[in-house]
Amino acid sequence: MKREKFIQLLILIILWDSIIIMRFILFLEGRMAIKYENNFPAVEKLIDSNVERALIASSELVRSQAKTNVTAAGRVDTGKLRDDINYKLVKDSGYSGGMASQIGSPDNHAIYNEFGTGEFAENGAGRKGGWFYRAADGTPHFTKGLKPIKFMRNAFRDTKQEVQNIYQQELGKGIK
Repeated sequence: MKREKFIQLLILIILWDSIIIMRFILFLEGRMAIKYENNFPAVEKLIDSNVERALIASSELVRSQAKTNVTAAGRVDTGKLRDDINYKLVKDSGYSGGMASQIGSPDNHAIYNEFGTGEFAENGAGRKGGWFYRAADGTPHFTKGLKPIKFMRNAFRDTKQEVQNIYQQELGKGIK
């Protein structure tokens, strides 16, 4: 029985040492002594730092692609929609990892460009038949709606592999 416990202890030592969280050092000097190191706080800080770097790098990539998508769709009049696309890191907000990134635009018309309006709205959710509206200069216009350009969703889809590569590179940094 004593031999089995000793073997289990050695297995735990190997597993913990390989991820640098906790380390046991065995000394044999006529008797056995165990030195215990707890590196968990340092590892936790390292992982948080790596996650934050990965979030920033991937958020900048997705933001850049979303801006490119708006321009490519020809939806640049004043440039406000494109220029206001940004990201914000959110920490300790109930996400499982404790950190997340919110990417998008705070502009009211961003959602209409993403999902469309009127007869062009996704899933037939818009009104049918068209309508009149007045432009800022007072000129009347008739429209049947706005086609969706999916600038955010396509940005996420188009950069998915690159984002995964960023996480693979960043999360392993500093771990032996």
